[in-house]
Amino acid sequence: MGGMIITGFERGNPMNVLVRGQLCLPYRGLRSDTTIYDSNGKPVDLARDQLVEKLYNDCLDRVSEFKFKSQPSKLIEGNRDLINEGRDAVSDGHRTIQQTEEAAAALPHAPPVSQQNVPERVNLVPVSSDKLTGRVHMQPGTPGILKAGEKAKLMGWTLKNGSTNDSNVELSDATNLPDATLGSVFDEAVTQYRNIVDLTAQDHRLVNWHVANLEYSNATNMYNLSLGGWDIDAGNEWEGKHTMIVGGYQSVPRGLLHCPTPLDVRTKSAVKKITYDTQENGRATVECDDGTTIEADYVVSTIPLGVLKQGNIQFDPPLPEWKTDAIDRIGYGVLNKVVLVYDEPFWDTERHIFGVLRDAPNRHSLNQMDYISRRGRMFQWFNVTQTTGLPCLVALMAGDAGFDTEYNSNDSLVAEATEVLRSVFGSKVPFPVEAIVTRWSADKFARGSYSSAGPDMQPGDYDAMARPIGNLFFAGEHTIGTHPATVHGAYLSGLRAASEVLDSMLGPIDIPTPLVLTKESASNKRKEMEGPKDPEQAHLEAYEIALWEHIKSKIGEAPAEPPKAKGSAFNLWSRAFFEVARQKCEEERAHRKSSKPNEVRVMLSKMWRTATPEEKKPFEDQAVELKAAHAEAVKVYDEKLAQWSKDYAQLNAAYREERPYVPLKDETGGTGTPKDGSANKHRRTKHVSYAESDGSDVEF
Repeated sequence: MGGMIITGFERGNPMNVLVRGQLCLPYRGLRSDTTIYDSNGKPVDLARDQLVEKLYNDCLDRVSEFKFKSQPSKLIEGNRDLINEGRDAVSDGHRTIQQTEEAAAALPHAPPVSQQNVPERVNLVPVSSDKLTGRVHMQPGTPGILKAGEKAKLMGWTLKNGSTNDSNVELSDATNLPDATLGSVFDEAVTQYRNIVDLTAQDHRLVNWHVANLEYSNATNMYNLSLGGWDIDAGNEWEGKHTMIVGGYQSVPRGLLHCPTPLDVRTKSAVKKITYDTQENGRATVECDDGTTIEADYVVSTIPLGVLKQGNIQFDPPLPEWKTDAIDRIGYGVLNKVVLVYDEPFWDTERHIFGVLRDAPNRHSLNQMDYISRRGRMFQWFNVTQTTGLPCLVALMAGDAGFDTEYNSNDSLVAEATEVLRSVFGSKVPFPVEAIVTRWSADKFARGSYSSAGPDMQPGDYDAMARPIGNLFFAGEHTIGTHPATVHGAYLSGLRAASEVLDSMLGPIDIPTPLVLTKESASNKRKEMEGPKDPEQAHLEAYEIALWEHIKSKIGEAPAEPPKAKGSAFNLWSRAFFEVARQKCEEERAHRKSSKPNEVRVMLSKMWRTATPEEKKPFEDQAVELKAAHAEAVKVYDEKLAQWSKDYAQLNAAYREERPYVPLKDETGGTGTPKDGSANKHRRTKHVSYAESDGSDVEF
């Protein structure tokens, strides 16, 4: 009845570990191919649907120009060759990121460390919409880069008489209105597009079907969404096929309740008051309606945003203004469902969804405002037979329709649903044997479905919702700006809150310095953990160390082997043209929904194969020069190493003669000479620290 779709298991979705790894719950993959039926029951021409969807995405693209501009995260690039080939560095001792940044900051006229490696802002523009979830797929790009007339022709539209490639959609006036929202500006874009291309009533029904899908993902009318923050979570989507859990999403919390050991969950104990300590060092008290009281050191509130907005739960002391302001500004809407169960399926059981266009009160209307109230009424249907075990359809009530459901009777909704189904599948469609209608806004423990970016929302409001107050912590889908309005977002927020409580209990964790030991240090640490050493062995090692320190003070460490040649002609070419290849891949990716593995490397190989000999020659010449330089460096290294080894042998012999090793207990009558007196030992292990010479070939 609530959340039902897992939006891809790949790229870090915690549901992957829970559902597939720990609870081992059965699930079914969903097919996204959809037939959209017009209000008369006839399938919409696929080409026309795709044409209108492009126009819908372009309108969102132009509206995206007015989104909040978030500060990019600070980045630093490691050794690209190792990253591309998936290999670890072969040795320790390279400069750390901190050392690299501090060295750069020390140069004249250099920016401070905080301003280094901050990329340029990247605009995300919509390229497609997800019919299963209603979410818009975004990719890097420039909003509204082409004039609307030119873009319409590229999409496949025919311009109206009097329209040219220079005809454009101007939204500045609409965005400057004090009550501007995503809905008001988007509708203005559609209205202006109607002056450039011929939009029929069916085109308006198609546009508003996609709008209803967006309202489904936000649980509210598009007029209730912030112009600047409506897609605040863009770029954080998981990848992979959407799925449904057999038996419903409720199997996940039930599994967590009982595994690995049952949790102490108290039911029928509605909370009416939470008393907390703003200084974090006092006690907290939770009072319930039935009179019971629970005392605790810490409280984690997962109270839904709708309940917080209603204010039925008292906080003592009252929540601070910065918290209540965020509660007021973040939107909270409702998505309702009409669930219909039948004896036999009369629909295509191999398809998981189908859509139905809804009429405006005037079926031939070309006014966007006329479609607002009805576009989300049973506009999308899910076939959940495979996950419920019964012939079952679920109709979505999104946007204004979701709120209207709260006041419509079950009988009228079932009758309306049956009428819609009969228009598509024929007059023999029976009434369901069972029907369930959700009314999440009327549920006093929910007061809605999930959060959204309200018209007055500010960029930091989700972070403010997550911020603890003393020993009162917060979790829930409304406290995570990267994954709001999702089950996985709620789960991730719970992990964050648990971590915050643990930090408060234990204090900050001491981080060792250096965080990662050199291979030599790590090896020595493992040896130390094996157990106490034999005194004779420890005495011998101390003698060896003193010997080595004496030799090193005279001739230093063994010469360092020169780094390998920087690569073949193709590798040099790849470094020079990497950005060009990446840009080409991004342009090609705009025409498909997912990226291919290693696509940049494939593109580089293709560019290399098609390059002319004249284009390749500079890189081939450079590769020859690098190879020759490396050979010369190896020759010099061999000479230095031979001299160093000779000096080492002389110093080693002289030291042992002047200060021979004396065993603690010479029971064997031996000479007391250590077994290994050669320079090989110190050539095999390079004694280095994190510091690195200025000539390093490692690029950060």
